[in-house]
Amino acid sequence: MNVAARFLSEYSALSRILAPRDLAALARATVTRCPAILRTRKLSELDAAMCRDMTIHLGKTPIALPLIEIDRILSARKDNPTFGNVRELYARDVYLGHLKPATPIRRVLDLGANRGMFSLLAFLTLQSEITIGVEPIALYESVYALLLSANGISPERAPRYVRFAASPTLEQQDPAKYVSVKTIFQENKIDRFELVKIDIEGWEKDLFSEPEWLERVDNITMELHPAFVKDLSPIPRALAPYGFKYIMVNQAGRPDTIDSAMFLHASCTGALIN
Repeated sequence: MNVAARFLSEYSALSRILAPRDLAALARATVTRCPAILRTRKLSELDAAMCRDMTIHLGKTPIALPLIEIDRILSARKDNPTFGNVRELYARDVYLGHLKPATPIRRVLDLGANRGMFSLLAFLTLQSEITIGVEPIALYESVYALLLSANGISPERAPRYVRFAASPTLEQQDPAKYVSVKTIFQENKIDRFELVKIDIEGWEKDLFSEPEWLERVDNITMELHPAFVKDLSPIPRALAPYGFKYIMVNQAGRPDTIDSAMFLHASCTGALIN
């Protein structure tokens, strides 16, 4: 996608969720940061300029985002500006644009939870009762606490594991570092997840190497990392025996192959939208 098309796509998506004052700030930031955007062909400079507290709206659902404090906390690890996550998760809707599970949802599992912005989405738009996160970077815990507090969500509904999501075999080798979906089921006394989101930076192949957990899952939305893992074909092969239908799409949301797709969405309940 060229720069002009990318701008049009991003602005169209953002215009649906931003308040008028934040949309005006976006326009100003685009003008002032335009040379850097054109030079780098990335929107990182724009995201940095949009470090401001805001409330977005997904339909009629408000989501409070204290981005100033979040980015201040994450400056310790020189993380990307959080407005980039707002664009991806909320404006472009990369995880739920092709997947519409019936709501309200009771149980959600967020593997690779990062700041917790998808978990927040699950609480506020999918009306989940409990969303369990798995995220190995401990610094994100304080960010997630901010998001929960800003949106009036009890931490008791939002437990997190500060570990890597992995297969039971890898978990057995180092249970302090890894946690399997099997263990999450057992420790939280959960019989089924209606939705599992996965973004684990190349570890997805290991997660699906022992796919028995799929028997207790209704829907999956995941980011793929073909640059990190050469052969991701075991993932769709693992889904088929458990009754999942799936689609794979590129960054623009168009159908793609497993070798280059960025996202995979799967459902065994008929929740896919092509």
